Amino acid sequence: MFLQQIMNGIHTRAPLPDLDINGLTHDSRQVIPGGLFVALPGLHVQGIEYIPQAIDNGAAVVVGPSPQSQTFLCPYIEVENLPAAYSRMAANFYQHPSRRISVIGITGTNGKTTTSEILAAILRVHQLPTAVIGTLGLRWDQTRQSTGFTTPEANQVHRILSDLREKDIQRIVMEVSSHALKQCRVDDVDFNLAVFTNFSQDHLDYHHDMDDYLESKLRLFHLLPPDRPAIVNRDDPHAEYFIEAAQGPVVTYSLRKDTDLSDSSGQTDLWVTEMGLSLEITVANLVYQDQAFSIESRLMGQYNLENLLAATATALTLGIPITAIQEGISTVTTVPGRLECIPSAAKGRIFIDYAHTPDAYANLLGTIRQLASRDVEIITLFGCGGDRDRAKRPLMAAQAETYSDRLIITSDNPRTESLEQINADIMKGLNHGKHVVINDRREALLNVLGNMTDRSILLILGKGREDYEVIGTEKVYHNDVEIVETYQG
Repeated sequence: MFLQQIMNGIHTRAPLPDLDINGLTHDSRQVIPGGLFVALPGLHVQGIEYIPQAIDNGAAVVVGPSPQSQTFLCPYIEVENLPAAYSRMAANFYQHPSRRISVIGITGTNGKTTTSEILAAILRVHQLPTAVIGTLGLRWDQTRQSTGFTTPEANQVHRILSDLREKDIQRIVMEVSSHALKQCRVDDVDFNLAVFTNFSQDHLDYHHDMDDYLESKLRLFHLLPPDRPAIVNRDDPHAEYFIEAAQGPVVTYSLRKDTDLSDSSGQTDLWVTEMGLSLEITVANLVYQDQAFSIESRLMGQYNLENLLAATATALTLGIPITAIQEGISTVTTVPGRLECIPSAAKGRIFIDYAHTPDAYANLLGTIRQLASRDVEIITLFGCGGDRDRAKRPLMAAQAETYSDRLIITSDNPRTESLEQINADIMKGLNHGKHVVINDRREALLNVLGNMTDRSILLILGKGREDYEVIGTEKVYHNDVEIVETYQG
């Protein structure tokens, strides 16, 4: 593709050279001869540092920030707002694949992955070939591919969409992270519909404050064209912000018919009239546009019922029949790494979950405490990530202590931060002394597995199905599920 085509719609300071470009990337290691390298700014390293490597690998042209005084051995094109320009370049290079495929974007602090899995199952039951892009990677049919991020970088997003379109995938369900929105990765994705699940504290190591985090989430709704619908969880205290941000029709869902929101009548479009929750099953009677129907799911807890409502409201807005929605929901018996029950020779029941925010802890642990019998002992094993939002650590600890009988505090991707500092932050949220600290996560798991009874429920939080720990700057193999499954007693 000619460089002029790739740069269409992007303001540059100088005329463009007449070049035929055969590749586009921001990773200097992936540059191919005749390719274009985008020197993206980063949190810790800057793309301009890798320009020499990109040129050595055959880059025909470099696009980077302005101004740039260095001289390079290939044309250097200066642009302002490089992340936004990269988004447009990627869309141009892959010929705007999202315009020819239906893309559903889901944002929120928690629930994105579960809502995506439920919605994808519903669409597949309705005979609509569907792929999911998110925390679990790229998934369609029996294919699973890692993408590295919840929402990949712009060139990867559009390449994936282009590849999926060629495979006749008709629907893409995409988890859209606040990082991706703030970094303009999806600015040129043509979303057909957007979903908001909930909003609570997270990622304050990256965002300046909660207002910045909220504004980043709202960008997904600002990206929606006026004729595209938005789905909003009306029970969330921030729902009004998302309702106001949507330019087109808004469909709301709630655990009850009426809410306290000040906009319009306060009545929702999809609501629950009756629910039954247990550790084995969730059932609910719903009403949508005066039509009553029921759903039944193996996913437990009120917070998962909210995820079920999000997927149901989206499917109804897309015109999916209720019977397909009910069948699709019934096929999702578990979501990998989300309150997933893991078999083990240890006594009691063991669940893993990716939860890593105070709100997720409250929802998950509160659900187990509410649904378990009184004589059940709840044990929570957790840690907090290093080089990340320190303010949420004592809040997570406080929630864990509130709902647990025993706590095991351990490592969870300490990165370059000392475990002593991480644990000190955690301890600020604890009051009752019912905890032990075992820094080695494998040792901690083996210890707690050997000290459970038949009435124990163990919750292993933070990593889900990740198979590594980040210690220092290295990824070290570690797999919670493998340790639990292979435990011999």
